[in-house]
Amino acid sequence: MHGLMKEAQSTRNRTTRRSGLVHPSGAVTWIDSTRAIIARTGRNGGISVKVVRPDPDLVDERIPFLSQVADEIGDRDRVVIMGPDAMRVELEREYVMIFQRPDRIVDVEASGPTEQAELVSRLELLTSG
Repeated sequence: MHGLMKEAQSTRNRTTRRSGLVHPSGAVTWIDSTRAIIARTGRNGGISVKVVRPDPDLVDERIPFLSQVADEIGDRDRVVIMGPDAMRVELEREYVMIFQRPDRIVDVEASGPTEQAELVSRLELLTSG
C-alpha cells in the first residue's frame, strides 16, 4: 500500500512539473511615471490586462507605485519590462527586490508608449515557447 501511495505522489509531481512547462506564466509591462500597463498570463494560460496609476496623493514618491506594479506583475516565469529609461530600470530593481528572481526578467527595453494589443501580442510570443 505504501508503495502505491509513493507512486501516485511521484506521478502527481511529474504532472505538476509538466503542466508548468506547457503553460509558462509571463508578463509584459510598459511603464512611465503616469501609468503602467501590464499584460499577464496565469498558469492556466489565460491573459489579463491591467492599468495601474500612481496614487495622486503620493505623486512625489515612486516606490509605492513601483511596488504596486511589481505586485500586479506577480511571480511569473518570464517578465518583459518596457518604457522610458528611468522608470523601466526602477521597476526592474523593485521587481528583483520583491521577488528575488532576476533570472525571470528576460528583457528590459526602452520604448515609447505601447498599446495594450501590442503588449498582449508580445506576451503570446513570450509564453508560446
